[in-house]
Amino acid sequence: MSGPGSGLRLALLLHPAKYRRERGEELAAVFADIADGSGRLATARELIDLAGHGVRLRLGLGSDGVPGQLAALAAPFAVTAAAAGGLAQQIGNWTNLPPGLALAVLRFEYSGWHPVLLGQFGVLVSLVAAVAAVCGRWTTARLTALLGLVLTLVFTWISLTGSSSWEVGQVQLVAARAIVRAGPQVLWVLILLAAPRDLLGPATRRRGWTALAGAVLGGLLLNTALGLGPVPVLNTDASVPLALALAAAELALLAAAVPALLRGRQGPAAAAVAGSPVAALMLFTVLSKVWNTGSHVTAVVLFGAAVLFAVALAHWLPGLPDRRPPRAD
Repeated sequence: MSGPGSGLRLALLLHPAKYRRERGEELAAVFADIADGSGRLATARELIDLAGHGVRLRLGLGSDGVPGQLAALAAPFAVTAAAAGGLAQQIGNWTNLPPGLALAVLRFEYSGWHPVLLGQFGVLVSLVAAVAAVCGRWTTARLTALLGLVLTLVFTWISLTGSSSWEVGQVQLVAARAIVRAGPQVLWVLILLAAPRDLLGPATRRRGWTALAGAVLGGLLLNTALGLGPVPVLNTDASVPLALALAAAELALLAAAVPALLRGRQGPAAAAVAGSPVAALMLFTVLSKVWNTGSHVTAVVLFGAAVLFAVALAHWLPGLPDRRPPRAD
């Protein structure tokens, strides 16, 4: 590695020490070939990809392991679900306001246009990420999805801390609303970032259908189940049965995932990973209700059991026999 720049050195330091000793010079040479003659933006994208590769290896999310392969299969669903979820909530905000007064109400509620525009821009950037993923531009999809998430979190913070619940000191209620509104998008973007770049590949018909499923399920159906969807009448009439149906489907996928993995089938497990925000919201809802009834010890025990299960699963998955990387059909 002849005189690598500071960015390259940092990206290589993010890799495990053993991997860096064995492959460091090769990685530096490949990066030099790619960066030669490329512009600053392209070089920066390659550095970010290289840094992400190192972080994923440290977390056990390499392309030769089951966790990374599952994340790659779930990535098209995750990126469109994250974008469609934010879009559905924004449309819901507008459709639930009085016709002709939406702009005035939003400006008054957020004390100006800046928070409103911030939320709209966050959704727009997330939509760019979804389109980039469908077109097979995964580096662009990762960067814009992360930027869209940051903008959405800032908008969520501004909107909730300016609410009447925050002003009267109901911090727990505000935190719960933040988790419901932004929690799924956070998890879906993390799934996208966890997917090894070399397993994502170009646009394919299968990935297109997976992305469409993410937009419908993660955008329209999940937000309608939460009462935040773009169709007001469905938010009241269909939210409870739809929430139960989504929860039942995710539980069925989780139950089928382990036996399927033992037989070498990754489809059900990848679908369970894609739907994991639903499971997380289910757990959060149960814990909130148990906690609010005064059974604090029970809530802590349930949360601890869920954490232990997740840790055990994280240790078990890498021990499965290596499978061939997901194929793009």
